[in-house]
Amino acid sequence: MNHKKNKKFSPLKDRLNVIYEDDSIIVIDKAPFILAQPVKDSNDQSVIELIRLYWKSRNAKNQYLGIVHRLDKETSGLMVLAKSKIAHRTLHIQFSHHKVSKRYMAIVDNIPYQSKGRLTGSISRDQTGKRTITTDSPGKEAVTRYKTLQIFAGKALLELAPETGRAHQIRLQLAHIRCPIVGEFVYTKSKQRVACFNRIALHASKLTFLHPQTVKRISFESPIPNDMQELIDSLKQESDKKNT
Repeated sequence: MNHKKNKKFSPLKDRLNVIYEDDSIIVIDKAPFILAQPVKDSNDQSVIELIRLYWKSRNAKNQYLGIVHRLDKETSGLMVLAKSKIAHRTLHIQFSHHKVSKRYMAIVDNIPYQSKGRLTGSISRDQTGKRTITTDSPGKEAVTRYKTLQIFAGKALLELAPETGRAHQIRLQLAHIRCPIVGEFVYTKSKQRVACFNRIALHASKLTFLHPQTVKRISFESPIPNDMQELIDSLKQESDKKNT
């Protein structure tokens, strides 16, 4: 039984925005709660499905779609997908060798001790299988640079630039320095969400890489989405009240 047929979805343009497309790649800006790729028996839509719906709406034929990187379901922002096997292989090499520049925006609980810095550590799994990060044990190296952009009452807006591409890297590292992303519930003891904000406050805001066909460096940007901007505005108001 296909449960997706019984689920009501918002308009396509509210779930996925195509930023750029040519014969080799398609760059999209995804809304939160969209999976990167289909999951069996899931009631959620994926980027792959939405791109095919987009093509169908434009009377374009279905083509090859290759995932070369992922965003968590609750994370919004930019993704690039390959439209040919050659492009897929070329982009995969760039991502695996950390040649792709990525920027994220995150709203975090607490304020980092330093306004900017470099987070390092090793990601492994504990005895329960849960991802964990340490600075003194073997694992997969994780490196992220960060910069504080704004400070509110007990929270901050950060720009993050991961130098490696480990799963949940940013989430783990920020939780490790006791500045978990607002909405984080996997790597913190708190399971409560911020009022009127029902996801993790993380957005993939910039993506730069070499075009797989032209080999020219191209860059794409995505502004902070409305829900995160509303949260920022609310935090500003709260901070202003405490300062008056």
